[in-house]
Amino acid sequence: MDSHYDVLIMGGGIIGQSISYHLNKAGVKAGVIDKNKSGQQATRAAAGMLGVHTENREDDTFYQFCRRSRNLYSGLSKELRELTGIDIGLTSFGMLEIAANQEEKHELLQKNKTFQNLKWLNGPQLRERIPSLSKEACGALYMGEDGHVEPKNVCEAFKRGALLYGGELIENNTVRKIKQSAGGYQVQLEDVILTADKVVAATGAESGKWFEFTGLQNPIVPTKGECFSIQPTTTYFKESLFFNNFYLVPKPDGRCIIGATSKPYDQCTTTTAGGLSGLMNQVFSIVPDLKNEPFLDFWSGVRPGSLDGRPIIGEHPNLSGFLFATGHYRNGILLAPVTGQLVKDLIVNQTVDSSIQDLLSPIRIQTSGGSKYEYSSEWQTC
Repeated sequence: MDSHYDVLIMGGGIIGQSISYHLNKAGVKAGVIDKNKSGQQATRAAAGMLGVHTENREDDTFYQFCRRSRNLYSGLSKELRELTGIDIGLTSFGMLEIAANQEEKHELLQKNKTFQNLKWLNGPQLRERIPSLSKEACGALYMGEDGHVEPKNVCEAFKRGALLYGGELIENNTVRKIKQSAGGYQVQLEDVILTADKVVAATGAESGKWFEFTGLQNPIVPTKGECFSIQPTTTYFKESLFFNNFYLVPKPDGRCIIGATSKPYDQCTTTTAGGLSGLMNQVFSIVPDLKNEPFLDFWSGVRPGSLDGRPIIGEHPNLSGFLFATGHYRNGILLAPVTGQLVKDLIVNQTVDSSIQDLLSPIRIQTSGGSKYEYSSEWQTC
């Protein structure tokens, strides 16, 4: 372990590892600190959808940001496999956003006017394509370019790639104290003090404390999601199916991941019987045949939502060299590549699109503190 880094990244999920990968690849010495084993929180719980169109209603700046990140995955799939030997599980069967009532159908038809590259399927066309759907499914938008990946593989590939480029990873270690010093930061772990020119807070649902202790309002909305998986004995569909309140993602190994409940401000990682029961009732009312398939597993995770529904990526308005990369909610997997690229560009002073910088910058969070701070707490942040 080195004692000094160009950048220290707090948080070893897919966002932190992507930042580390992009920085170390660019020749910036970056280390990742995680309070547990990296990739075991929201990343582990995610289904891996690249839902550019399910997450957007308008062709605006954020939509273009999402689209750019999805498009990066094609090159990354080859690049990371050649570098690390890991297949990130990128699929190209597309997604279907399905309407279960007339109101949802109207909304999807309006979306189709905005995104005319998407294909509308009426009820009969949809059920001809997927016979297992009930008649509640009255239409769908087919999003041919929006696939999915295997989140744990992407995170592991970013991690190994960063290490191969000279990065470091410090797992099972808690940040006890951070102190601004001349030209950088002192980061005190359980048994060692490290220094860095810059620090990035990428601690997901636990990022809120970093806003508070650096004089900003806490914009993070931790949101619990519960999921389960089955192992179908036949292939019902190859596309990811996205509904208003749940999704189904068929994986290449035969699993089908089904999620997710949404419980804002619930940080308990226990998966509840009521949560799963409610989710199953919704799923089986529209895809009834699935209730006869073998049950495989269940789990939960806490997503890092934000008050305004947008990620928070950029430099602290008062603290030079302290950056945030959090608040991605359910788009962490989709936005991991472009987030790593954006933070890298900010750190190495490359040109950054002002429209996306303004949209996502922490500057939009109300400030209430000065330019110097010291954090000290037993609360485990990363």
